Amino acid sequence: MSSNVRQLISRLIPPARKQFEHLQAHRRDVVWGNTQITLRVRQYPKSKDERVSLVLPNWHRVRLWSETLRRKVELVMTNDTLRHIEDMGGLDAYLINTPESKLKSNPASAVKWEVMCALRRKEAAAMMRQGVDSPLSGAAAGAPGRESA
Repeated sequence: MSSNVRQLISRLIPPARKQFEHLQAHRRDVVWGNTQITLRVRQYPKSKDERVSLVLPNWHRVRLWSETLRRKVELVMTNDTLRHIEDMGGLDAYLINTPESKLKSNPASAVKWEVMCALRRKEAAAMMRQGVDSPLSGAAAGAPGRESA
């Protein structure tokens, strides 16, 4: 954070300061996507007063269908993120293609982990049906690191 931003945050009006503290405490509970938090500075010419307030994006509690998990997943997210999920073709595609560093949400990370595990299980089951040794089984005869006697 730059010094200008820190200075503006220190000058927040009391209700905005309370909102900002709430936001800081719960920032990992919301899927933000590319949504930014905006600080608004209002200047009043008559009184030469300046007020700094916070403009928060709208949060929505949504239930999205996961094809991989075959169930609905409840998440809190912004409009921008919801639009981005639609553009990518669904929740599973969004979670798989979004790196963890951009996800920045504990619930979304947990769902991503579940989706990845389910995909690996499906892949292992498909390989077993085809008769190929599963990459998950370490007891395969030709596994690297094992010498045959």
